[in-house]
Amino acid sequence: MKVEQSLVCRAAASPDEVRAYYAIRKRFFVDAQGLFDQTDIEPIDLDPRTIHIVAICQPAAEVIGTVRCYPGPNGVWFGGRLAVVEEYRASRLLVGKALVRKAEELVKERGVKTFVGHIQLPTVRFFEHLDWLKVGEPSDYAGRPHQLMRPPWSLEPALPLPSH
Repeated sequence: MKVEQSLVCRAAASPDEVRAYYAIRKRFFVDAQGLFDQTDIEPIDLDPRTIHIVAICQPAAEVIGTVRCYPGPNGVWFGGRLAVVEEYRASRLLVGKALVRKAEELVKERGVKTFVGHIQLPTVRFFEHLDWLKVGEPSDYAGRPHQLMRPPWSLEPALPLPSH
């Protein structure tokens, strides 16, 4: 008998979920992409306002994706570190989309009016399919070209954005 899988996206709620969240980030942004040297953990990760979101495949309770949301200067919030475990990228669970929508939901609940993300260029089309809009021209972020983008409900941020 095949067990039907479902997806839950939420802020990491246990030490095990937080460990799995950081392990996925390290696997993608440090080990696979080499964007960071030994860790991608930054001071903003320790800010209590930062939201560490996980995608959990049920019924196995396996963390299969991550994204974070954090406050920046002038009331602007940032989304980033979106990662989905390879085996689930083409899944009918639509993990990446679910994580982005959960991030949007959670920041809107906090009254955020301006929400943006620095999107790696190969991922821009994915965000365009979610109706996100480009802001300005691509620029260097973490040593690679990224496109600043925002969801359609977000106010346009004043450019240039100060670094976080």
